[in-house]
Amino acid sequence: MQKHSSRYKKRLGQHFLISKDLAKKIVDFAEIENEIVLEIGSGKGILTRQIAQGAKKVFAVEIDKKLAQVLKRMNLPNIIIINNDFLKLDLKDYQRPVIVGNIPYSITTRIFEGLIEQRNYIKRAVLTIQKEYGQRILAKVNSRQYGMITLHVNYYYQINKAFVIPARYFSPQPKVSSVVISLTRKKPRFVLKDDKAFFELIKGIFCYRRKSLKNALISYLHKLPEHIDKKILGKRPQNLTLNDFYRIYKNLASA
Repeated sequence: MQKHSSRYKKRLGQHFLISKDLAKKIVDFAEIENEIVLEIGSGKGILTRQIAQGAKKVFAVEIDKKLAQVLKRMNLPNIIIINNDFLKLDLKDYQRPVIVGNIPYSITTRIFEGLIEQRNYIKRAVLTIQKEYGQRILAKVNSRQYGMITLHVNYYYQINKAFVIPARYFSPQPKVSSVVISLTRKKPRFVLKDDKAFFELIKGIFCYRRKSLKNALISYLHKLPEHIDKKILGKRPQNLTLNDFYRIYKNLASA
């Protein structure tokens, strides 16, 4: 089992929480009493046990077959084990759950994209992610960490930081600490007719984050659109607010 687990962790970048006290702290923060919970990557079940004590029902999603068998042997009465990849699930089949999970770094962006795409089918999410990634999600305009993923997640969700978990509380021990955050749906500042096009534009501009907006637009679009506010053309992408990007998007859409 140990040999298999090590191979699994290395392949997917998985680092398992080994502290029962911190597992309980995560569950307390998630406020899952009598809730339906879907756990991403249940692993060996240290967090799953804590969730099961308070939740009405737990969908424990684990991609690894042998680890799923470990969960089955726990015989927890309110747990349904899903031996599948979370990224392949249709969340409308899971009774609008609270999502809880310790997320492998290698698929963190894909997890966030999935939670955005299927946001209408979940209640909220509490995730443990690498601290560096958390800094990107929580970044403020003008900061080095601020980027497309910051804007993408914050458009749909209110993000709250709970607490940091040092690397020593995971096995195998990662090189960096992790942070626990919550995602709660919020009303967007403005309605987008085509949100995919909007965020593709932002992503394209951020490919040239070291350039001025003027040169970034020329590099990405191969032209400089007319009627862009001259006050922002000299700024770099990380200096632009979500509203700035929206004004650029509207300008292009009406051209």
